[in-house]
Amino acid sequence: MQKAFEDNGRNLGYALLLKRYVDDPRQATPDQISKAAWDTVPGVAPMFWSFRIMVGLGFYFIAFMALMFILSARRMLDRYPILLRIAVLSIPLPWIAAEFGWVVAEFGRQPWMIEGMLPTAAGVSNLGASTVLMTICGFALIYTTLIIIEMGLMIGAIRKGPAPDTKPEAGLLEARLAPAE
Repeated sequence: MQKAFEDNGRNLGYALLLKRYVDDPRQATPDQISKAAWDTVPGVAPMFWSFRIMVGLGFYFIAFMALMFILSARRMLDRYPILLRIAVLSIPLPWIAAEFGWVVAEFGRQPWMIEGMLPTAAGVSNLGASTVLMTICGFALIYTTLIIIEMGLMIGAIRKGPAPDTKPEAGLLEARLAPAE
């Protein structure tokens, strides 16, 4: 029963892909079927290079961290100031690696939202561009309001300063705990 459902769902997914080329998938020509089949093959070049850049950056992070750890443990880090500059320049690299990972994930699943079942063309929302724009503007307005309130609270606390310390300084607990002369 489950297998029949999966096959039926997969056939429905392929039929939805085929609807790009013909209104009735049962009337599709071999050329249209071939085009629809090739639509299921993701772009190779973006995945190939994105994956390699992502993995290469991962190996760079491991090697650089190991090198910096060894130099730090041996207290030799100050002898190589160029490495400290490289460390600062490496700050955005994890974000770049994550973005390349996202590209691999997105290109790798195209044209499916659910492999063999739901093509991305069938999973598109029916919301209009104005609705999406209003939603984004609403979120931007809410978060802008929140950051203004937060910054106001933080600036107020900074201007107020710390509470004065009115307690007397603690002396030696006991004379017997005082260091020997």
